[in-house]
Amino acid sequence: MRLLFAFLLLAGLAVLVALLFKLNTGYALFVAPPYRVEVSLNAFILLVIGGFVALYLLLRVAGRIAGLPAEVRASRRRRNVERARSKQDAAVVALLEGRYGKARQFAEEALAIPHSSGLPALLAARAAVDMREFDQAEALLARPDAGVPSLTVPRLMLEADMALEQGQPGAALVKLAELKRDAGLHTAALRLEVRALTAAGRHAEIPPLVDQLVKRKVYDAAQGDLLRASAHAEALADYRHDAAGLRTYWNRLPDADRVNPKVARAGAASFLALGGDREAAEIIVRCLERHWDSELVVLYAQCKTADSTRQLETAERWLTVHNQDAVLLYALGRLCERESLWGKAQTYLEASLALDDNWRTHLALGELHGRLDRSDLANTHLAAALKLSLVELERPGR
Repeated sequence: MRLLFAFLLLAGLAVLVALLFKLNTGYALFVAPPYRVEVSLNAFILLVIGGFVALYLLLRVAGRIAGLPAEVRASRRRRNVERARSKQDAAVVALLEGRYGKARQFAEEALAIPHSSGLPALLAARAAVDMREFDQAEALLARPDAGVPSLTVPRLMLEADMALEQGQPGAALVKLAELKRDAGLHTAALRLEVRALTAAGRHAEIPPLVDQLVKRKVYDAAQGDLLRASAHAEALADYRHDAAGLRTYWNRLPDADRVNPKVARAGAASFLALGGDREAAEIIVRCLERHWDSELVVLYAQCKTADSTRQLETAERWLTVHNQDAVLLYALGRLCERESLWGKAQTYLEASLALDDNWRTHLALGELHGRLDRSDLANTHLAAALKLSLVELERPGR
């Protein structure tokens, strides 16, 4: 239908033009003495139209010829960019596959192509870091095309990771601080900062970062609690020679962290090392009211408080619920021994030994019998303690 309509339209126009030319009897006269040119008006119109078309086509051809060098350059640039991008994609795939040598090869081939971006330099540097070729990685990161503003964040991340791999957590933290100024709270950077702070021994700064990572769903609540507790425990252990710093840090801890067994153990051990037996005992009692932990009970027995009788009574109250806990019975034996309740101490220690044949309990009974001049029993228990301790030392992973 459209074809028929176009044909009719063209036919109508042809008829119209023919009629106009037939009716038009004028002429055009050009005078340039001594010359005189006279043409019909129809021929003049055709000449004008033909001249315009010819001039237009000539200008188009000339413009096309003049633009050929730039077009050739642009075509070459496009081909180079496509080749570089193809090599870059191959480098990314190889890097994800863990083929670091191939990744570096493809990335360096991309860099050798003119007009490639600086991203292949970062890919090659990443592969070099994974191959522990740090000098080559530094040379790649020092390239001008790797220092463009658009690559600032990945470059700083890579430099921080490389510093960590080289055992330089301080340098990594400097890079991460620079990254934080440029990119704000970057999730991957927060995870890297946790690693750097751990390596630098700055455990007190880790819990706030863990809270941020939990909010961003990087860790679930259980993982966050575990990481936070480990960081607090390490930080408390670092204060074993600083009583003021230890008390300040402990007082800043939230209640939920204070009753975490791992944190409580570290806090109590540090207070014990500084002679703060009363504070250690209070920490342990408060934690055990919420979470039972046998290792805390052993620490509680090591606390030498002013009111040792009350300390023993507190431990005996726990026995009503945990009467099958061998560690609690051992701790009670030690507390009774401190109070010179020899018979009661022996009963608790033997009850503990009946539940768990442990070298520590044998050692305590050997010392108790030795104090009571029971040489044969003392020697028997001390020999058993030595044998069991040697067996434990020989276990894999010790």
